[in-house]
Amino acid sequence: MKNLFLIFAMVPMLSVGQVSNWRTNPPQQQSTPSTQKPTPPPQQSTPQQNNVSSWRNETPRGYDRPLRTRPGSDRIIRDPWLMNGWGWNRWDRWGTPTFGWNYWQPNWYLNDWGYRQPSRVYIYDNGKRDTIRGKKPILTFGIQASTDKQIGGFFTIGNKGYFITEYNSTFERDNSTFFPYGNITQVDFPMVNDLVKKKSFYIGAGKRIKRTGIHLMIGTISEDVKWRGKDDIGYITFPKYKDRFTTLKFGAIHDYKNFSLKVDYDPVISAFYFGLGVNF
Repeated sequence: MKNLFLIFAMVPMLSVGQVSNWRTNPPQQQSTPSTQKPTPPPQQSTPQQNNVSSWRNETPRGYDRPLRTRPGSDRIIRDPWLMNGWGWNRWDRWGTPTFGWNYWQPNWYLNDWGYRQPSRVYIYDNGKRDTIRGKKPILTFGIQASTDKQIGGFFTIGNKGYFITEYNSTFERDNSTFFPYGNITQVDFPMVNDLVKKKSFYIGAGKRIKRTGIHLMIGTISEDVKWRGKDDIGYITFPKYKDRFTTLKFGAIHDYKNFSLKVDYDPVISAFYFGLGVNF
């Protein structure tokens, strides 16, 4: 009887000790149940209207055919981009006829400066021929070097009058040890010539007389000059000054068929420039 009483007394204690911690710290949801999207009802085909073209629902045939100069012409435009006013073949601005012609044939001529230029011969329905001369500008790309140890490139565009620009930079290697806080009053090694780094940019215009052009250019030069000395290990450099200034130069360019020779002189820095270019 005594043992039965003890059993009944321990039942509430066991029930309290087995309470889950989920009651005070409920578990978080591990994954969100996916909700199934309703399937949209199938679209019903709209009946064809008499005033709506079938091209709106399907690609019309013949969309990839090459463009032609005008309806009924057999002359095909190989590159439609050339007819939108961009590029060098601006025939609509060079006097090409708008209508009345049947087809045209490519041709070329030599301009007053001896450059080969494009032209077209238009043939009309009545057999008449009309020659339209193009005015393609001459392009020149080249490289050059200067007497003050710069190397760079230049570019020109134009015929009788031309635009010219160029960029140059020092090509001398710097194999020295640089001390940014060095002072000239504290050197204990022999000094040699300064280390000069230059970057220059010029822009200008010129005029051709036959195949020789004369131009004038204005530019800007950035200069970074360092003191330089030498000991048994090698060169030592430290800051001297930095500067930027405006300069100018004049020169000439002469064309030999597809090549050009260029020479310039800058009196501000007393430097000559010699270049070689290719004409297009």
